[in-house]
Amino acid sequence: MASSSQTQLTEEQRQRIQENKAKALEKLQKRKAEGDAAADKQESPKSKRSRWATPFYEYDLSTMVDTKGGFILDKAAEEEQEKKRQELTQYEPFLLRSMDPSENPKCRDCGSMDVDPIFYQIFHISVCPTCKEKFPERYSLITKTEAKEDYLLTDPELRDKELLPYWLKPNPRKSTWNNMMLYVREMVEEYAFKKWGGAEGLDAEYERRMAQKKEKKDKKFKEKLADLRRRTMTSTWERKRQEGPHKHTFGPSVEAEDGITTQTCTECGLVVESEEL
Repeated sequence: MASSSQTQLTEEQRQRIQENKAKALEKLQKRKAEGDAAADKQESPKSKRSRWATPFYEYDLSTMVDTKGGFILDKAAEEEQEKKRQELTQYEPFLLRSMDPSENPKCRDCGSMDVDPIFYQIFHISVCPTCKEKFPERYSLITKTEAKEDYLLTDPELRDKELLPYWLKPNPRKSTWNNMMLYVREMVEEYAFKKWGGAEGLDAEYERRMAQKKEKKDKKFKEKLADLRRRTMTSTWERKRQEGPHKHTFGPSVEAEDGITTQTCTECGLVVESEEL
């Protein structure tokens, strides 16, 4: 059947079949060529990077700083960290300057050569650890808050290192808080006495400030009390205004010996007298 049907095709029909085959082969070859071009484009290094591709960064390993925390610091952060580290560095033990004992610093109290390095380098005071423990009223360290409250000194005075040297120390309560500023009690007391005219002047100034503080507190309390009374009276007047005129509620009549009958309002105390004729 198939061979007989092919023999029945006309020449025009055979030519059309050949043309259709040629067009189909041409389309197939064109699609294959486009697919090969797309594959080459994806493999090309100049093609657009996928959105999930990991970016690549170049670092100069010679400028990296090991912070022991897995972070990379830039130059500004490195300088700031170095500055803080220098401020909080523990001071090295005091070294003798000379083999001659007369040329080396000695404790101002006992003459010992075991001078405390922190007191000598920060506060410029030659004192040994033994004398520090022996005279706490002189060499004990006080905080900035204590210096302000006990000796009535100001922030600018306490921040001036030339006026009052201080020791910056990490806060033991919380590492993120500001560093503590520690002062020698003897130095702070000496400056406060010069400022206020001795211990008597310091006590007088303290009493004056306490009296002034108490006066302000009493004044503020009186103002609050007056405001409370004013608001209470206003609310009472407003309530009476809303309630309207007062209506008396009289109690039972009371007749006196002279024949006069009285009635008293149970709310406001108004007394009304009446006489029967």
